[in-house]
Amino acid sequence: MAERIYNKTETGSLDPLLEERFSNEDELQALIAEHPELLDGEQIRPGDPRRWLLITREKGIADSSESGARWSVDHLIVDQDAVPTLVEVKRGSNSEIRRTIVGQMLDYAANAPQTWTAEELRQTFEETASEDDVDPGDRLRELLETDDERDADQFWEKVQTNLTARKMRLLFVADEIPDELERIVMFLNAQMPNVEVLAVEIKQFKGQSSQTLVPRVIGRVANVTASRSSGSRQNLTRDTFLGEFDEDGSRSAAERLLDTAGASGATLSWGTTSVTIRIRCELRRPPITVAWLCLPSVESGWGGSREFTFGTALFGDDAPPENELRDVLERWVDQFKNDEFTKPVYKPAGWHIKGWYVEHGDAAEQVEVLATRLETVISELLSL
Repeated sequence: MAERIYNKTETGSLDPLLEERFSNEDELQALIAEHPELLDGEQIRPGDPRRWLLITREKGIADSSESGARWSVDHLIVDQDAVPTLVEVKRGSNSEIRRTIVGQMLDYAANAPQTWTAEELRQTFEETASEDDVDPGDRLRELLETDDERDADQFWEKVQTNLTARKMRLLFVADEIPDELERIVMFLNAQMPNVEVLAVEIKQFKGQSSQTLVPRVIGRVANVTASRSSGSRQNLTRDTFLGEFDEDGSRSAAERLLDTAGASGATLSWGTTSVTIRIRCELRRPPITVAWLCLPSVESGWGGSREFTFGTALFGDDAPPENELRDVLERWVDQFKNDEFTKPVYKPAGWHIKGWYVEHGDAAEQVEVLATRLETVISELLSL
């Protein structure tokens, strides 16, 4: 029996949305290519959601480095940690979804890492982005949430490292995942230490004038997920970040700055040693960084940031043109240069970060000034 959900309209009436299967596999494939967020990254990695970069559809796979493509995977995407993710799409009514698709995917997983190179994937991604009339640099910066061009090279180097280590993810996608496939996915995910194997069920509900898509990730094994990531330091959370500060004014200052940023509309991006405060602005697609709040144990973080650093990376080769955005950022940075409690950031060669840092103890005394300035620049950037 088809499921249904109800959408409450502005008038208070209920608009029934009936489950409707996709008419063909290409319809679902096209949706994923245009909206890879349907592969729900939060369900895949709760607390550290996966973000996706589409490399291409129908990526060819050879069975040797000397031969041409023997197979093609429906979608090749990569997440922000440079993990290649192979996506194979079938309708639930397709009999191949029960066993054939599993054999196909294992063929892909066995051969792709030894025949693909990161340089090839980078070129393919750039061609795909250009065909979509999108700047590939902007799209990659949005994935990585960074303003530094050198991070792109490091990202593709990490893609090659993951390919060499055969570290990848396999996603089976359908509008209905049968029990048999779910059991196979659970088994493979538990037995393959370097390969994450999951199924994503995407149901479609349609009403008179609306379409609702509901993804559900199947096959996560908590202890396996934890063991795969145990070799690297975990990203901070608000609690673990604040827990690194002593119970004095510096912890209160950190908490106040986080609260101000969140309440003002900024995005908090949690790393392993710091939290970055970013704002999405209409004049620039990738988010704009205005502050780095580092742990007390960090001597020097990203781009030379340390303690509580206020500034931006959008200067040098990547500087915005002479416009309102540039004016706001220059005012933001310049207001710190005459303060007695700030020190200039030491910039490693080749970095374009421009900013000033405040020692945690001084930040406790100046927190009202810092919070007010932070709130102002966030408001100005959001208004552009």
